[in-house]
Amino acid sequence: MDGYLWLGTDEGLARFDGYEFVTFNKDHGDLPSNSITALSAGADGSLWIGTADGLTCYRNKRFITYKTKDGLPDNAITSVTQGQSGVVWSVAGTFLTRFERGKFASFQSGTDLPIAAIRIAYEDNNGQLWISGFGGVAKLVDGRFVPAIGAASLEGAIVSCMLRDRQGDFWVGSSKGLLMLTPSGKIRSFDTRDGLPDPFVRSLWEDRDGNLWAGTNGGLSRLTNGRFAASAIDSGHDRDWVRSIYEDREGNLWVGMNSGLIRLRDDVFTIYSRGEGLPSDEPTAVFQDRSGRIWVGFHDSGLGFFSRGRFHAYSTRDGLASNEIFSISEDHRGHLLVATREGLSRMTGSRFSTYLPADPLGRQIVFDVREDARGSIWLATAGALTELHNGRVRKVVDGGTLLTSAIVALCMRQDGSVWAGTYGRGLWRVAGSAIRLYTTTDGLSNDQIRYLREDQDGALWIGTFGGGLDALRGGRFLRFTQKDGLLSDNVANISDDGESLWLSTTRGICRISKQQLRDFSEHRRAMLEPENFGVEDGLRSAQCAPGYPKAGGGTRTRDGRLWFTTGSGLAVLDPGARKQMPMPPAVQFTEMTANGEPVDLGTAAKLSPSSERLQIRWAGIYLSAPERVQYSYRLEGLDQNWVPAGNRRVINYNSLGHAKYRFIVRAALPAGPAGERSYAFEVLPHFYETMSFRLFCALALVALVWAGYQVRLRQIRYRFALVLDERARLAREIHDTLAQGFVGISSQLDAVAMCLPDEVSPARQYLDLARRMARHSLTEARRSVMDLRSAELEGQDLASAIESGTRLWTAGSGVQVDVTVEDGTPGELPEEMEQHLLRIAQEAITNVLKHANARRIWVKLHAEARKLCLRIGDDGRGFVQDDVFQTRGGHFGLIGMRERAERLGGELHLSSHPGEGTEVEVTVPLP
Repeated sequence: MDGYLWLGTDEGLARFDGYEFVTFNKDHGDLPSNSITALSAGADGSLWIGTADGLTCYRNKRFITYKTKDGLPDNAITSVTQGQSGVVWSVAGTFLTRFERGKFASFQSGTDLPIAAIRIAYEDNNGQLWISGFGGVAKLVDGRFVPAIGAASLEGAIVSCMLRDRQGDFWVGSSKGLLMLTPSGKIRSFDTRDGLPDPFVRSLWEDRDGNLWAGTNGGLSRLTNGRFAASAIDSGHDRDWVRSIYEDREGNLWVGMNSGLIRLRDDVFTIYSRGEGLPSDEPTAVFQDRSGRIWVGFHDSGLGFFSRGRFHAYSTRDGLASNEIFSISEDHRGHLLVATREGLSRMTGSRFSTYLPADPLGRQIVFDVREDARGSIWLATAGALTELHNGRVRKVVDGGTLLTSAIVALCMRQDGSVWAGTYGRGLWRVAGSAIRLYTTTDGLSNDQIRYLREDQDGALWIGTFGGGLDALRGGRFLRFTQKDGLLSDNVANISDDGESLWLSTTRGICRISKQQLRDFSEHRRAMLEPENFGVEDGLRSAQCAPGYPKAGGGTRTRDGRLWFTTGSGLAVLDPGARKQMPMPPAVQFTEMTANGEPVDLGTAAKLSPSSERLQIRWAGIYLSAPERVQYSYRLEGLDQNWVPAGNRRVINYNSLGHAKYRFIVRAALPAGPAGERSYAFEVLPHFYETMSFRLFCALALVALVWAGYQVRLRQIRYRFALVLDERARLAREIHDTLAQGFVGISSQLDAVAMCLPDEVSPARQYLDLARRMARHSLTEARRSVMDLRSAELEGQDLASAIESGTRLWTAGSGVQVDVTVEDGTPGELPEEMEQHLLRIAQEAITNVLKHANARRIWVKLHAEARKLCLRIGDDGRGFVQDDVFQTRGGHFGLIGMRERAERLGGELHLSSHPGEGTEVEVTVPLP
């Protein structure tokens, strides 16, 4: 369903994710009763729960309970099954009920059903519904229930479970054994005479490999070759009731018993220990002889071998020198050589002979024994490296009296040299009479040598304690340690399958390819990436270096299997066996809290702005080995990359900003598939972070700017009004003083002229000059008054002022004037704009009258694209435009016109050519 393992108990419903159990019961309002009587998981993700007080459905993390008020005939549920079509069948009291489309329909025993006292309803994988009770077994055919197994075949037995296997055989478990109904209608019975440990069969299951399992009052058993064989499960009780059996999505078989819950799984390793017939759980050495027999030595139980499914043991009672074995090998005649704590035992046939090494301290321990190509037997002992050849004994290396000098490991190399590893002084090499000791000063990673092996390429591999794995290749020592990626620096044994080395360590078994080791030593890779095996892979102990002072050892047999000694049994691995691809972990979010308050994970949460402390918990459900699952997570909206979390299953966030987030968890197996799950939520903004608040602030800012603009505009208009008032006052002053003065002076001069004779004299000339100067000054004074007071704008807009002013300015000149004002031209304009544009038009027309000798003048005023355009053109003589806007040219009128246009934020363009007239265009922005 969802990857969880659900268990019904007498104290409620338990959910297991591989790490912990979560219980649901009536105390929390989830269930109507703590007594769980039946469970059925549907294909739609729902879980149906039968209780002593109602039927409950769990879907989308919510419980819904149905009772008699909802249509159930009875609240006591004894069986429930959900079919492929979604129909839920249950047994309520003595009724069979069908729940479909939200409604219940009931069938009564003895009336609607051909059996009495119905107990179980079961739908098989073909969609066939079966029911059973005290009166037999029936099935639903074409809408009617017909008998399948009569009461006579049951012989009064109480039916407790039913199962239809993939071959079509129908199995019925009862208080008197098993019945098998074949597709042809034949019935066969099974009881204790067929291997069942107890006649009361309470549960049945067919696993993915087609094995039939039966749970009885005497334990678990499996059907093999027509007979049931008891399964070795450590329940703590010899006769424990097996109430339920279930296989999860990963292939684990879960067995519910009176004493608890047991998991059976197909592990990578096959374990042999006391439970499988070995005399001890502490093996120390494994060896395959030339006949193919597998010999095993133990720390405390002697020696033995496997034969035809049985283990044959030898001990000191059979002549073995000691029951503590350190190593096993074979000589060229096929005699077994056994190194023990009390000397060397040679096994010839079934008899033992013992050799005791000479030692001044009386130490008889032999750690290792090997035969070289010449037939010499080499002994690694506590006091020396000794050679036995043709009955002669030669001490080759004197180890002294210290334990660190003890010889514990031997290797016969292809070149005839003998290599001996010591407990703490380094590595000896013996080649004829040449003897040399290698230590850390020569490149060894550690002087504690535990195992030596030469591969087919001639490389010497050295297992050390504390220094990892060393290799002697080309006269140079290479080292590989835990820091480089190995599982451990304590290597007790090395097995070689041709491509990879299998290292027995104190932390488990480490497989590393020799190509990786070569690449690492030649700096083609930065880290080693071995494949590691531990308890999660089926080892009963991660201690794979048992024994002291020799660490123990294993071997690779000729069939390719690898045998390892561990601290809790003998582990066997077949690298060529079919490996089932593991299922990716099913990721589930178990809890989410905000400020300590739970969050509903069934919907996308919207968290308040005050949610400062956010905690998310999750689980990657891999029931086979939850400790192997590695996690990583990413919070979209915050994290750019995946964040490794190791085995951690919780994360805390503080003070997340308002945004939409998506939290993603990835659960992966080492070198295996990964599962992912995500949850979306939103942290709501504070009021000052909302879009409406920001829009309000923007509008307020715009209003403030607009208000400032209006205030500034009023200030400008006020100042311009003051300027206009001052101009009017100056006009009045000029009119009332200067102009009137010039009129008076001119009148007096005219009177003087009338009194003087008309004859030409110097006085008359000066008088006429003074009269002209007075009239000129009066004209200029009147013009200044006109500039200061625009009479044309009084009481009319700009268009009307230009039209009337043009007629006035050109009166008596004989020039034809055309004034055009287009529709859409604004009537009301700022006072300053009207003043400047009117004076520009006046200056332009005055220039035409003075200089152009034109016959026609046209004036056009129109608006376009938020701009006001004024054009004044003529058909006069035109002129050359060079330096027309330079002060040295004397064109002060043109310069003034351009300055007026720029003061309004606009532009003035002049276009003129000799003989082609002139056009002045002013463009100013409209307010």
